[in-house]
Amino acid sequence: MISPTRGGYLANPVLRQFGKFCIIGFSSMIIDVGLWKVFMDRLGWHWIPAQTLSFAFAVTNGFLWNSIWTFRGLGSGSRHEQYLKFVAVNIVGLALNIGIMKAILIALTGQVIYHGDHDKSHLYIAKGIAVVCVAVWNFFANRKWTFVAEKVAE
Repeated sequence: MISPTRGGYLANPVLRQFGKFCIIGFSSMIIDVGLWKVFMDRLGWHWIPAQTLSFAFAVTNGFLWNSIWTFRGLGSGSRHEQYLKFVAVNIVGLALNIGIMKAILIALTGQVIYHGDHDKSHLYIAKGIAVVCVAVWNFFANRKWTFVAEKVAE
């Protein structure tokens, strides 16, 4: 059993950072999925524009909290430059999200082009799988590019 004490997972800085990233990611996911459902269910939007706008709100939440807590003090450049990097990583994440969702919808329905309404359960399954895959991508891409620790000259 892994102990959260000395030598356990909390002692590992990458795992601790990933834990913080996931907590913030969960709040961003709530924003993303909540707005996505409102745009689709209440406003009748197609899932792609709904995903795009919900993404914009969620990514801003993620940047603010990750820059304050998860990666505090890390990264070079201005806060504006960090935000642009964070958005770029998350745009790739958005493309991955949509691609993964589309691939899963094709697998579940057998249809490349679907002209009717998707079964909501298919959309939720696709969304859930995409969220997990994209979270891993976003963490490592932001850790290695957006919030990379500056190298100290020796």
